[in-house]
Amino acid sequence: MPLWERQIEEWLAEKPERTAAADFDAFWEETQSLALSQTMNPEVISVDYPSKKISVYRVSFEAFDRGRIQAWLLVPTESTSSKLPALIRWHDYLGFRGRICTHLVWALQGFVVLVPDIRGHGDSSDLTHYSRGNNKGYFAQGILDPHEYYLRGCIADGLRMILFLNGRSEVDPNRIGIIGDGLGGLVSLWTAALHPQVNTIAPVSPYPCDWERHVISASSVAADEVKIYLTRYPEHEAMVWNTLSYFDPVNIARRVGCTSFFPLGLQGSAAPPQDSVGIYNLIEGEKELKVLPYDGAGAGIEELISCMQRRLRP
Repeated sequence: MPLWERQIEEWLAEKPERTAAADFDAFWEETQSLALSQTMNPEVISVDYPSKKISVYRVSFEAFDRGRIQAWLLVPTESTSSKLPALIRWHDYLGFRGRICTHLVWALQGFVVLVPDIRGHGDSSDLTHYSRGNNKGYFAQGILDPHEYYLRGCIADGLRMILFLNGRSEVDPNRIGIIGDGLGGLVSLWTAALHPQVNTIAPVSPYPCDWERHVISASSVAADEVKIYLTRYPEHEAMVWNTLSYFDPVNIARRVGCTSFFPLGLQGSAAPPQDSVGIYNLIEGEKELKVLPYDGAGAGIEELISCMQRRLRP
């Protein structure tokens, strides 16, 4: 047996302990209600794109609380079906939605594709009122108050993507999938846990997971940003861990009821594969783990295509 197989066996036997505060469920019920009740005010602008097989749109709508989300929307034009499956495609931290051509692989297979910029990234704004300043990046923004913390807006925006797709006449609301890389993987996990309409998710190297261990052991931008904050303000350590517990997938994974597909590249360092397996172990719904021992984060595109075809285009 290869060493990596023995390592996977050990990880599959581990279940991270929950760290949720007493009001964890109430906090997310409130956030979910606010996110799904806020007006959308969508704007959809056609983009002249050199393909007869898809229509492309530049779309925007209100982000959670303040600001606007900007996204690409790709719609197949040659389908004989009146209702099509849809994919939400989230990028990683410090990334952006990319160029239209990078998403053709999905649209040309018959998926409606929504590709947003995460709040504060690309063309999407983040107008959250933070009562304190920041030292570096987004992972320390609002870190002393769960209601202000940056990830609350990211996750609430994820719920609002479902609202947008529900307003599109060409989308089958029962066939919505989400693929997310890194931070986008975290958003996909949370969206699936909080919105029953999600059919399938594929979190690719989701992070941060198991927050305290991640900060201590991972070589990620998120870990560095939190460590810098704690180095400067050690007196706030208890408040920091309390806030982060509201945004740790360890505390929400059991609520993921849809199909989950985890392509696991073992060579990633920003999102330690052990953390992904820990979250996988906690999910109680239908799930599949595809181990790619010699690949890093972001691997497994063929596996992702196969999964989404099976689940959303049966």
